[in-house]
Amino acid sequence: MLLEITTPEGKVFEWKIEKMIIPTQVGEICILKNHQPLVSIVEPGIVKIKLHTKQKNEFIKWTSFLFEDDWLCISVWSGIVYVSWTEIVILSSTATVSLETDEEILEKMKKDMEKQIQEIKTKWSLDEIEKAFLHLQKITADLKLHKIKRKS
Repeated sequence: MLLEITTPEGKVFEWKIEKMIIPTQVGEICILKNHQPLVSIVEPGIVKIKLHTKQKNEFIKWTSFLFEDDWLCISVWSGIVYVSWTEIVILSSTATVSLETDEEILEKMKKDMEKQIQEIKTKWSLDEIEKAFLHLQKITADLKLHKIKRKS
């Protein structure tokens, strides 16, 4: 199965995979070879990708991707996933494959966003609450990447 992850800046990932787990509005979905075709909304979180065993060593040589056990991990923002019999395409507004933002900065951003959500709740602006909550989910996913990096 071919997986392609694309953002407005371009392709982030394109490789043959064995299976993957992706965060959606209905929870995490595991996609295996010959999966039933589907289209779903992607939620901010960690996409976990299982590469073919023989490909993993080749893949690691030229990347700075993070692995948790045998799963390659990419933090994504909200978007859309399209699954056909032979390929998976994820269109996401952003995707983090290597950590550029310091963990302490992310922790501060997370606390600030949590405060902002509490303030927005008093105004009853559902659009603003949803946008802030999605932003908080992405920050949390990036923090999970830091934890994965520490384990490595």
